Amino acid sequence: MGSQTATKPSKPTMKHSNAASFSVRSSVALSSHSAMVELKQRILTSLSRIGDRDTYQIAVDDLEKVVVSVSDSPDILPVLLHCLFDSFADPKAPVKRESIRLLSFLCLTYSDLTSSQLAKIISHIVKRLKDADNGVRDACRDAIGSLSAQFLNETEEGNGDSAGSSLVGLFAKPLFEAMAEQNKSLQSGAAICMGKMVDSVSEPP
Repeated sequence: MGSQTATKPSKPTMKHSNAASFSVRSSVALSSHSAMVELKQRILTSLSRIGDRDTYQIAVDDLEKVVVSVSDSPDILPVLLHCLFDSFADPKAPVKRESIRLLSFLCLTYSDLTSSQLAKIISHIVKRLKDADNGVRDACRDAIGSLSAQFLNETEEGNGDSAGSSLVGLFAKPLFEAMAEQNKSLQSGAAICMGKMVDSVSEPP
């Protein structure tokens, strides 16, 4: 009998598997990026429509839906915050007023998710106290009152003394700095905010 040459089984290659896996990951990443781009455009469009009385309520409703959807997709949060912060440069007072209200609404709805951004949010709100529009300044004062009631009372209920002191500082520091500025609107607004902060907590810090 003639000798037969045994054929060695070829080693399984991972090239096709790795390529397919990379392709899937790339597709998911691209899809996620596209979704965020679309979301940003949606938010910016709604913000711009706030300045028009005919589309004001529709725009506000849409933005509130975006805020509510943060629970389903936390990746939305940084995009939403970025758009709201940038909207303060809009010359239309209604846009700035609603942006402040939405920042407050966002923090009150998702205090855990937004706690790491709280200092930046408070700082942005305090800076708007120098706005020429009374409605914008009123929105700032209301926001500071609501946020301090939410976060400072939560800390008191948890009996977190060190955490409470830190949170009080997040509110008090920018307000004291604002009162030291050479801008009467900013000074008076910051003083009123400080009063609201004290009044809003069950036991003043």
